[in-house]
Amino acid sequence: MKKLITSGLLLVFTFSYTAFATNIPVNTLFQAPTMNIDGTASSIVSKLDKSLQLTAIQKPKLLNIVTGYLKQKIAIQPLQQSNLKAYTTKMNSMQNGLQSKLKPLLTLTQYTEYLGLKPKSYDETNVLSNLYY
Repeated sequence: MKKLITSGLLLVFTFSYTAFATNIPVNTLFQAPTMNIDGTASSIVSKLDKSLQLTAIQKPKLLNIVTGYLKQKIAIQPLQQSNLKAYTTKMNSMQNGLQSKLKPLLTLTQYTEYLGLKPKSYDETNVLSNLYY
């Protein structure tokens, strides 16, 4: 037990020293890496295209909407650690905004199918999770 506590403290001190020596805030050492917005947006549109059979007119518009949404999502990410209530409020607002942009772009059948693609919970292996969570 003593070795476990010692190892844990050593790890914390190592991260703290690394942050101090490289002038990086400690909390950024524990954050997930940021996503490649353009690549993720393209992957999302590609996956949606396969499921929804998007038209040539819909694809670039959808890519623009998804890219904008992902940029907003990345911008509010720090709130998830510092102010969860504000983060949740902003995410709900962004989700509503995303849906209001998608609804007129997609046909009723496509939009219904889109809603059915929502994963039950966040799944790193499913790129669509970035739209819903």
